[in-house]
Amino acid sequence: MKYEGIIPEVQQEVQPALPHWRYGTIQDGIKRVDPLLHYGCFTLGFEYPQIIDKVSEVMKNIKPEIAEVVGYGDVRLNPCSYELQQRLHTLTGYYSFYALSGSDANEGAVKLASAYHYQRGNTKKSKILSMTPSYHGSTYFTSSLGCDSLMEDPFYNFKHTENVIRVDRNFDTDAQHWDSIGAIMVETCTYGNNMIPYTDEFWNKLTHIQQTHDVLIIIDDIFMGGGKTGNYVGWKHLPIQPDIFTMGKAITGGFFPLSVTLYNDKVKNCLPPNFKWEHGFTYNFSIPGIVSAIEYLDLVVNRNLIGQQPGIVNRAKKTFVDSGYTIVSQFGTYFLVQKFKFKAMYMIPLNADEQYFKALSNEINLQ
Repeated sequence: MKYEGIIPEVQQEVQPALPHWRYGTIQDGIKRVDPLLHYGCFTLGFEYPQIIDKVSEVMKNIKPEIAEVVGYGDVRLNPCSYELQQRLHTLTGYYSFYALSGSDANEGAVKLASAYHYQRGNTKKSKILSMTPSYHGSTYFTSSLGCDSLMEDPFYNFKHTENVIRVDRNFDTDAQHWDSIGAIMVETCTYGNNMIPYTDEFWNKLTHIQQTHDVLIIIDDIFMGGGKTGNYVGWKHLPIQPDIFTMGKAITGGFFPLSVTLYNDKVKNCLPPNFKWEHGFTYNFSIPGIVSAIEYLDLVVNRNLIGQQPGIVNRAKKTFVDSGYTIVSQFGTYFLVQKFKFKAMYMIPLNADEQYFKALSNEINLQ
């Protein structure tokens, strides 16, 4: 069937969906795994109906929040919105606000950093430094922060914003004009460039810049957070304390859209009591994501699925090595593996069971 109104050659004609199971699809009676479980969103697989059931239950009994904020001077939220923020603060020590996508959360992080410097009178600090390669979203500004492919001709005429300085991870600290740079945005671990983790030396360099030049450190934890590193917050084991960080993807189990921008006391205490925060879709239609994020927290933290992460990682290592693969790089539950000319990245689910590892072993042995 041919449909009108779609993007040519990107959105294809609808085909019958393949049967699915918890971790992927079933093809010709064989269970196949989804290597990244939809870009790292579904850390528990595709079958957690209790998350969907809980969202449905809550949504039937509360008033949507969008009606509470339009045209009013105060923000009135449903209890679940406050509950998640309180739980995130207890878990991380950071304050937070919601968004609907990683791009949205990262835009909010940059705007919050800008507000911090404005309140401190640092009006010359109008630039942000980011690493290459990296990915921070696909809005105009976050595309400027990240990969070039999203801004290439012949599709786009607009150039990268002049407020972004892009450098590689070995950048020379002394070569930068820190009086004009307000923040550095960096991924917990970029999945570009063969997913090579940043070194302790790199993180220590950022800490020195943070403490010496009043430059805020923003960590984009969207791809690596949600328990994949053995902690709900992906960067927690790194030698860095960011001023702002963002989360998304896995924090709802993948079932509903939600992202979060989190900030520390230094940023919070700098903002005035009457600070007028205008950021896109902060409170619009986010209740399904908030409720599913609470359910996800219950599953991975309270029931300690995160505690299974080390065992899952070790089992995955053995599976790849026993099948003749070289582990090119590994960060948390992400593996970049290679066998001869075949090279691929896998994210191992936090609740991987015998069926998963059997299907993974069968699949990689076919390559």
